Amino acid sequence: MTDSAPFVDRERTDPEPATVALSTRDLTSTEQRALWSQTLDSTYCEMAVDWPSGSDGFAADIVARPVGSISVSVVRADPHTVVRTPSMIESDPGDDLLLCLITQGTATIAQSGRSGVLCEGAFGFVDSAQPFVVRGETTFEQIVVRLGRDLLAPQVAENRLDNSLGQRFSAEKGIDRVASNLLVDLASHDDDFTAGDLTAVTSAVLDVVAAAVNTRVPAATLIERAHDADLRVVQQVMVREISNPDHRLTDVAGEVGMSVRYIHKLFSAAGTTPRTWLYARRFDRARSLLLQTDLPVADIAEQLGFRDVSHFSRAFSKHFGTSPGRYRTAGS
Repeated sequence: MTDSAPFVDRERTDPEPATVALSTRDLTSTEQRALWSQTLDSTYCEMAVDWPSGSDGFAADIVARPVGSISVSVVRADPHTVVRTPSMIESDPGDDLLLCLITQGTATIAQSGRSGVLCEGAFGFVDSAQPFVVRGETTFEQIVVRLGRDLLAPQVAENRLDNSLGQRFSAEKGIDRVASNLLVDLASHDDDFTAGDLTAVTSAVLDVVAAAVNTRVPAATLIERAHDADLRVVQQVMVREISNPDHRLTDVAGEVGMSVRYIHKLFSAAGTTPRTWLYARRFDRARSLLLQTDLPVADIAEQLGFRDVSHFSRAFSKHFGTSPGRYRTAGS
């Protein structure tokens, strides 16, 4: 590994709380490998590391930091392979997705019988709940975004997300390029974000990543594609009427020409329910309004379809573990 290999420049290097920062360069070979394995386990999930035969020293750096509800890491390392096995999943269960984006060098990802070669800004997903392999073929630099699978569930059907695992998303054009550029920019700038900024940034990342999956990965069958389209129609109506507490699922069904039973099946296929999905949208919007506006809590409750501010406060506190007022104060 040469000193001239490019690395994502960071505008700040002083670590924030919960930030991981490690370099193996001044350690012995044995220390390098042991510490790197431990750091990968604690930062992502339990994995085994396989080193190229004949290699001695191992140079690697990692900086990982939380960005709202996701974690963003920058990794620079000599060639090596990480493997997650069924026994590791049993001892260290998890359902996080790891989005791997290669900015320098070449790496491959493999999961669910699919594999992709990543380079020049291309990215792909692996799911920590299933066995996977990620192999750095050369000295490489990558950005890793760790996010809960549930964060994409409202926008990406479960079968479509599963079909994205192990696939290559090119950074050459379209929404894939937009997603790649956004993630590189986020990893390259360690800005001071307010709580409101973090909400907006996380939302933007999830939106563009979900759009990339929905555009890149087709539903498996014509029927599934039709169901995806129907679900989007239903969700659009629900969001449009989010401020109306009297708007029922039967009203949505009548407007879109579907049965209530069919609508429940659409949401079930996406891993949720109409009520759960709508409340998640309400809480997302409530969080943004609390942090980014000076609207009274009562006005926010009314905008989001709650009949009174007490009901809103109880529901918000149950969801976030704190009251709307305290949430706003903590984020200011």
